Amino acid sequence: MKKTSLLILIIVSLTAMAFTPVKKTTAETEKKEITLKKYRKALNFFVISDWGWSGYKSQQVVADGMAAQAELIDPQFIVSCGDNFQIAGVASTQDPLWKNNYEDVYKNIALQIDWYPVFGNHDYKGNTQAEIDYSKISRRWHMPDHYYSFVRKINDSISAKFIFLDTPPLVEEYHKKGGYPDVEKQDTAQQMKWLANELSSKEQWKLVFGHHPVYSASKTHGNTPDMIRKVKPLLEKYNAQFYFCGHDHDFQHLREKGQKVDYVVTGTGGEPRPSTTNSMSLFSNSTAGFSEVTFHGDSIRVVFMGANGVPQYVTERSYR
Repeated sequence: MKKTSLLILIIVSLTAMAFTPVKKTTAETEKKEITLKKYRKALNFFVISDWGWSGYKSQQVVADGMAAQAELIDPQFIVSCGDNFQIAGVASTQDPLWKNNYEDVYKNIALQIDWYPVFGNHDYKGNTQAEIDYSKISRRWHMPDHYYSFVRKINDSISAKFIFLDTPPLVEEYHKKGGYPDVEKQDTAQQMKWLANELSSKEQWKLVFGHHPVYSASKTHGNTPDMIRKVKPLLEKYNAQFYFCGHDHDFQHLREKGQKVDYVVTGTGGEPRPSTTNSMSLFSNSTAGFSEVTFHGDSIRVVFMGANGVPQYVTERSYR
């Protein structure tokens, strides 16, 4: 009788132990679902840069990580901050690189959303007009011109302007050395006039995207003097909140003392390189991944997301 009672007690205890994690898992699942519902009601998008390696290096790993995260939060679009095609851009809209480097890499259904790219210096080694013209062929590649913008409503009272720059022509280096055939064709004065006009508009949020950093702590490229001279004063004058870029292959968040512009480097889409910091650095590391951006009314959240789904860094701010 005692043996029977002891056996029953053991069975009951084991049963209770078995069910305890299930309750915890259910609670965690419910919490995660609440978070995801909040994301899905917001404006979400990804930012990626320096990814064009035809699936090699870390490009495919990052693409798979983007797909997994996209399935969770339903981003509305993806921004590419350039160097879409290493090493020398594309030759035409029929270049095999479109398939090998783009269509076959970002093939997951969750990534079949609008892409808004800008040119990097490596894109300028090829036919830049071909990247623009591919917009007429692809349902998701949207590059109407060398520089462009659009506005999205965050809610009934708040809107965001997205401004896409063509930075290689703004950098004197590419005018002085050969190998960038389309640089001399660009009217940089006209682009700067256009940028000032775009930034002077009434939207509460103003996000600017380009390939070259304004500020960067990286020892590979670092600060871009021409961008500091030409673009930085306009960002500050018209109260832009963020400048996103690539070129340096790491994650960086920088802010100049006494200023309100956040500078984000997110060049980790294919070939991360060692990162360093300086006096402006709020964060820096070298991890293959992408940036995830979420608007919630008057606030924005930027996450440096590792390709493995592990957030590397999170920052939030309001537009005020």
